[in-house]
Amino acid sequence: MLQLLRNKAQSTVIQAIVVIIALVFIFWGVGSNLMNNREAALTVNDQEITFQDFQLAYDSAYENMAARFGGNLPKGMAETLNIKQQVINQLIQSELLRQGADEMGIIVSGEEIQSVINDMVQFQEGGIFSLDKYKALLASNKLSPSKYESNMRYSMLTEKAVRSIGGFASASSAFEVEELYRQDNEKVSVSYVAVSPDNFVADIEVDNEALKKWFEENSTNYNTEPEMKLKYMPFTYAKVGEKIPVDDAQIKKYYNENLEQFTTPEKRNARHILIMASETDSEELHAEKRKRAEEVQELAKASDDFAALAKEYSEGPSAANGGDLGLFSQGQMVPEFDQAVFSMQPGDISSVVKTQFGYHVIKLEEVQPAATQTLEQAGAEITSILRDKESKKLARQLATGAYEGIIGAGSLSAYADTNKDQELVTTDYFARSKAPAELTTDATFLDKAFSLKAGELSSIVESDRGFFIIFAEAVKAPETPPFEQVKEKATADYKATKAAEKASEIAVTILERINGGEPLNDVAKEYNLTTANSGLMGRNGQPATQFPPSLLETVFKLSSSEPFPESPGVVGDTHYVFSFQEREVPEIQDDTDLDRYKQMLLSAKQQEILGAYLANLEKKATITRHKSL
Repeated sequence: MLQLLRNKAQSTVIQAIVVIIALVFIFWGVGSNLMNNREAALTVNDQEITFQDFQLAYDSAYENMAARFGGNLPKGMAETLNIKQQVINQLIQSELLRQGADEMGIIVSGEEIQSVINDMVQFQEGGIFSLDKYKALLASNKLSPSKYESNMRYSMLTEKAVRSIGGFASASSAFEVEELYRQDNEKVSVSYVAVSPDNFVADIEVDNEALKKWFEENSTNYNTEPEMKLKYMPFTYAKVGEKIPVDDAQIKKYYNENLEQFTTPEKRNARHILIMASETDSEELHAEKRKRAEEVQELAKASDDFAALAKEYSEGPSAANGGDLGLFSQGQMVPEFDQAVFSMQPGDISSVVKTQFGYHVIKLEEVQPAATQTLEQAGAEITSILRDKESKKLARQLATGAYEGIIGAGSLSAYADTNKDQELVTTDYFARSKAPAELTTDATFLDKAFSLKAGELSSIVESDRGFFIIFAEAVKAPETPPFEQVKEKATADYKATKAAEKASEIAVTILERINGGEPLNDVAKEYNLTTANSGLMGRNGQPATQFPPSLLETVFKLSSSEPFPESPGVVGDTHYVFSFQEREVPEIQDDTDLDRYKQMLLSAKQQEILGAYLANLEKKATITRHKSL
């Protein structure tokens, strides 16, 4: 069950439901070449999911993921994380849930929708729902009330279905809860020895004939890299953009229409003292924490060194630097904290502020007022933005025209001879790891170039920098260097390989001997190895020790009756032989812990039922996917 909980914590099923439900609360804009496609992106049992719905879900998922990286998703990360497929799965699962809700007779009334909308703070003025604000906010985001309320109904129906299906989960028994608690909190220690190849490299004797034979068997490891000699025509956005004229009127128009882009919001610098209390803590503990925060607040009001108080009393991660939170703009902090800070004046000390993290005492240090760049200051940036917008389209057009010309002329060289104004770059031979400076960071270009055969012309290659047409003039295949040329490296590799083999053999021998009853410490000494004790370790690897966390799963299977693993553990090139020493099983001290584990078990069961329900629906469903996806 413990592993189930860990697996379910990453459940794409539940993540899908959360994302889809959240979509209705997000205001979006339109801006994708998929939007105008009249065909359905997905069809689930004859129910269509439009390209607009797909794009909205994708944009939301992308922005959420980007936020985890500080607002910018690293290059290639969207493909690595397979965001598109995740969104497709989420949309399908959400539609299946909606259809399932219909079959179960679940409905969402107009009164329920109205109640939820009335309670949404973004539609309120002075804490009361404002119809005018509701319509205005929807209109500014290109949504009609009927469309928004339809989306709301869809999300609430999905949410009800999740709750209804989860309701079939049985309650967690006291035995299950206590067993989970003990498994999750038990600790184990082992005595161990690390057998590293480094211990044996110096002992490896090198026989020249054996070395040569080993080199012949592994000669491809020493091959040179393939090399290419290219001619290519670049149509980079940067150079194409230089040819696009931008006049003062265009710059001024863009500036006036996008003034917020050149405005830096007001920022504030504050320090805080945090007395931590979580939402799951008892009322008694919260009362105690609030009282302590109030005492600290009194001290802060009487002191002229807030930073020193923060270092002494704060329980938050900023305590070490005097509670300093740096500069932040409105909306970056949790709402209660944000509201307090942006209602203060420099030098003010707040009353006690409660947030999801606990109780805060805040001192406002500095206010940096909002600032807007002048038209003159923003001119160069706007010029670049306007050129960038047009350069991508123009670069594609130029590359397409050139490619058609090359095909018509019969070769890239023939086309270049009659089009002297077109840039043509010629390289000498180069390996991928030693590409010319302008190509080193362009993985897309290099991928395509090194896939070409000698005399082959590429299609139009699009990379982050622009478009390219590449011709492979010549290719040098990898070559195996003479043994004498790489003898020094081959010798080092040979010794490392033999040392690794010896480390493996010795680790196996040590394990066999301790299984036979010999003490680990005595056997280790024969090989000049040192035995260590891990100390008590939890399943989460805490507290940290030098024993590898990746071997903990095996460690927790050991016991007094079966103290040794079946084989040595391997981490990197080091082999670990270990022996069970002690297991500490905690006694349950607090009913709060039991309640938390009870809820964890119940949630896991609910997720398991929901996952099985969706899997069954998907198995029976007819699902089609547009070829462009």
